Amino acid sequence: MKIIRDEELFGLAMIPLFVDRHIKRCNVKDCTEKPTTIVTQLALDIPVCGFCEKHYQEANKGGTTFTFVFDGFDAFEKMDE
Repeated sequence: MKIIRDEELFGLAMIPLFVDRHIKRCNVKDCTEKPTTIVTQLALDIPVCGFCEKHYQEANKGGTTFTFVFDGFDAFEKMDE
């Protein structure tokens, strides 16, 4: 598993990676926040997913189990509305 984050530029450098990997939301079920972190190689059937800051911090504490959702929801587009 690899974690990709940008803490120096407040996430600005992450935007091209989100676009390239088609990550448009936090992929944790029932979360519609924009992603701040990319996690790759999480499992064989989940090659890449996005986490919002809240879920990243929860996962960072350990012992957390998430259910993931991969749909067409775009948190970035929702912010613009």
